[in-house]
Amino acid sequence: MSAADKVKPAASPASEDPSAIAGNISYHAQYSPHFSPLAFGPEQAFYATAESVRDHLLQRWNDTYLHFHKTDPKQTYYLSMEYLQGRALTNAVGNLAITGAYADALKKFGYELEAIAGQERDAALGNGGLGRLASCFLDSMATLNLPSWGYGLRYRYGLFKQRIAKEGQEEIAEDWLDKFSPWEIVRHDVVYPIRFFGHVEISPDGKRKWAGGEVLNALAYDVPIPGYKTKNAISLRLWDATATAEDFNLFQFNDGQYESAAQLHSRAQQICAVLYPGDATEEGKLLRLKQQYFLCSASLQDIIFRFKERKADRVSGKWSEFPSKVAVQMNDTHPTLAIPELMRLLMDVEGLGWDEAWAVTNK
Repeated sequence: MSAADKVKPAASPASEDPSAIAGNISYHAQYSPHFSPLAFGPEQAFYATAESVRDHLLQRWNDTYLHFHKTDPKQTYYLSMEYLQGRALTNAVGNLAITGAYADALKKFGYELEAIAGQERDAALGNGGLGRLASCFLDSMATLNLPSWGYGLRYRYGLFKQRIAKEGQEEIAEDWLDKFSPWEIVRHDVVYPIRFFGHVEISPDGKRKWAGGEVLNALAYDVPIPGYKTKNAISLRLWDATATAEDFNLFQFNDGQYESAAQLHSRAQQICAVLYPGDATEEGKLLRLKQQYFLCSASLQDIIFRFKERKADRVSGKWSEFPSKVAVQMNDTHPTLAIPELMRLLMDVEGLGWDEAWAVTNK
């Protein structure tokens, strides 16, 4: 019998009663299983607890999104190459004012909240002051109920993890996603094409289109950011780079050309592999540039989609309204490619002329 068997499982996603919370934790341990059903050690308890806390966040998160969708205010979109979030469990229960309730609930399994929180691996999305500033802004905007949204990249291995050996410090890949993050929600319906290289062709009727080069997909992972003692929760949307099944050359693979068969899949994995890849080589400089462009293009396509989504008559135009509904804040110089990319999207995709596109971008 595992520790989870001590408490009867019962889904109670919004309850703040310690007994009901314990039942919800037990429910996730049994019906959102990620481990053997015979085990409920500290690591398993952390994941079940985090998923129980996420239940509290989801309703606030959905309500916030629907409220801003309906009221259609001017919204801030914060673009940053890094975020230093810290451990999400203690931050979430603290902001939701349910720390005591979760501490009491975990005692029913024989665990202390501090010990379970210590099982969490820090999200390897940032390095230092720049990332911490970005995370503080998100926390503040959520607490102040500001219509806002954060955008970043979902780094698989972060910057590095420090290991001390006899020879001194060693830098190894961060392992924060070796299992999974319980805070992420993958949005399989939010995917945008990101085009690299190639050229623009102009048809006889004056329409512009991209040709050549390669296309990767930006897939969205959302992380809810709760405000402090408010009912508000905003999104940090992280982009992951993917290739499609069509980009896998089955003929080459069966012919023994394994690396050639999956070249585009390999290049997709490189985009979000690490934060700040070494740029001493031309290849490193190119990869950093591709990372920055990937963030900017995916985020702006998403911003334009949301602008259109909120009012049906914007699908066919009304770009003069765009600056009154959208503010893009760039954290440092990394996302400055957002400026020419917005021009490109307005001209090549939306069909605006240079002067109109520049007026919208400038505002």
